Amino acid sequence: MKTVRLVIFIFVALAQLSVPATMIWQREHTLRVGRVWKFRTAPVDPEDAVRGRYIRLRFVAEEFTQPRELTSTASVWAILKEGADGFAEIDHLADAPPSENNAIKVEPASWQDGKQRVTFPFQQFWVTETNAPAAERAYAANSNRQKQNAYVTVRVRKGDAMMEQLYIDGQPLPDYLRAHPAH
Repeated sequence: MKTVRLVIFIFVALAQLSVPATMIWQREHTLRVGRVWKFRTAPVDPEDAVRGRYIRLRFVAEEFTQPRELTSTASVWAILKEGADGFAEIDHLADAPPSENNAIKVEPASWQDGKQRVTFPFQQFWVTETNAPAAERAYAANSNRQKQNAYVTVRVRKGDAMMEQLYIDGQPLPDYLRAHPAH
């Protein structure tokens, strides 16, 4: 009887551990082999006294021309294409993910005057508590209406998207902060 209980306990423990392990493995696999896309950021209010240790991001590509309002309430995928400037743009929306690494599952937000707005699943770039104030100031200074030279790289694999790095003025955030300590 004790052997049966032990076998059941081991089986349940392995089942419980397999779920988070699989999720972690999928995210790590996306970061290793997913296709890299660059997304230009848009200005956003950088102040958030409550949350603090991340930078809230908006993306230029989240708003695009769509001839008709999206009426589907099921899952929606944004099919990406690379623009002439090398940054990701949304080509169109689809009801099913394609097999290529150019689709991100998104939430439709609004449609008005031929413009569709979606929300990407990545909205925050996490930074260390030590670097957070300088990172927020640097991002705000380089992501306003006059100066928009901040972007992120995102790895995409089979509908899964993971933010890889925030770039300011062409440099990864840690390098930018080291080069500009006054921020």
